[in-house]
Amino acid sequence: MKLLALGVDHRSSPAVIREALAFDERKGPAALSALRTAFPDNEFVILSTCNRVELYSAGSPESAPTTGALADFIARFHGVPVEQFGGHLVSYHDEGAVGHLFRVAASLESLVLGEGQILGQVRDAYTVAQGCKSVGPILHEVFQAALRVGKKVRAETGMDQGRLSVASVAVDVARGVFDTFTDKTVLVIGAGKMGDLTLQHLKVLRPKRILITNRSPERAEVAAAKWNGEAVPFDRLNLALIDADVVVSTTAADEPVVVYDQYARVQRARKNRLALILDIAVPRDFDPKIGTLEQVMLYNVDDLRGQAEANRKQRQKGVDPALLIIEQETAACYASLRHQRYAGAMLRQLGDRAEGILMRELDALFTRCPEFTPEQREAIAHHFRRVQNQLLHHPRAAVRSAASEPAQEQAHPILNAMRHLFGLADV
Repeated sequence: MKLLALGVDHRSSPAVIREALAFDERKGPAALSALRTAFPDNEFVILSTCNRVELYSAGSPESAPTTGALADFIARFHGVPVEQFGGHLVSYHDEGAVGHLFRVAASLESLVLGEGQILGQVRDAYTVAQGCKSVGPILHEVFQAALRVGKKVRAETGMDQGRLSVASVAVDVARGVFDTFTDKTVLVIGAGKMGDLTLQHLKVLRPKRILITNRSPERAEVAAAKWNGEAVPFDRLNLALIDADVVVSTTAADEPVVVYDQYARVQRARKNRLALILDIAVPRDFDPKIGTLEQVMLYNVDDLRGQAEANRKQRQKGVDPALLIIEQETAACYASLRHQRYAGAMLRQLGDRAEGILMRELDALFTRCPEFTPEQREAIAHHFRRVQNQLLHHPRAAVRSAASEPAQEQAHPILNAMRHLFGLADV
């Protein structure tokens, strides 16, 4: 068994690298399909968020792809030279990969410590992989355990208290720029999950107007009705930008939604009033050069690091208990994987051993009794195979039960006893 987690995150790479390697709703399933073709008999899950792009793989040591092979795959799929991102890649192996995923699900690896979105993003990544049939018994167990551990950490450490999401940090930055919002117009670009979360936090600011735009007018209308805002057609984005004092952009567009020359005209129309733009999308929605315009304050996800660090210090006391939980759960999960692999190999050996004995005895019987017709031979073979299955039923059930029990460092005594009783090879 070989497990690997490979990717980039907000600590190892700048936003431009994460943008180049991101997998959206279309690219994710396509990449999983391509991975299954390139590396058959292996399991894959892709986790792609604004803070990280990670590929998880599992398989046998003989067939599992190396870090180099997966890096080459990422380069080919995105059309980006390995030299451009290779130095930013971080890898975790075997038990380390399990522990890393558990820390991710528990938000210990997030830009905003304790943020709640990551657990849903891990669940979504796992669900997509299930739909693409790219997960098997190893990653099923690992990701199901990660979801359980993420919930456990949040419930037992208090790290789910307070404003924890990237969207909430963005709103905190807005609080630091403007004293009041009762005379301000806020524009939210994007009506997906991040947009909805942003609107939830913006509501407490009580701005004069909330404008919401989305490429899908229906989604903008739904969000506007939910948050007492005004839906704006996407083709009137420039007019909305002229009105807006604060812009929060959250789309999942492949290319910038607003380019430099476009916003330069907008800012002239605004007569250079102070504009705060919080671009929390990855890839970024606003051309970074827009931040050089007069009276324009442009922040992207990486720029929120300072505010996030302040939040992190407030929640630091929950980290040590969380790490202890994760350390224990990682050891238990990896031991369980090893024991299940051991039990599976043992069951295959047991079946092969029994089948070999059965075939030898049937061959000897039929050689001594050539008068048996094909129908009689088939009936005899069927009868003895039923006897064989009945004899092996309880040993097999005992092995499966032992493998499913909470894992310890050493293999379950029943597994070792079975190996000795039936003369099976160590695996």
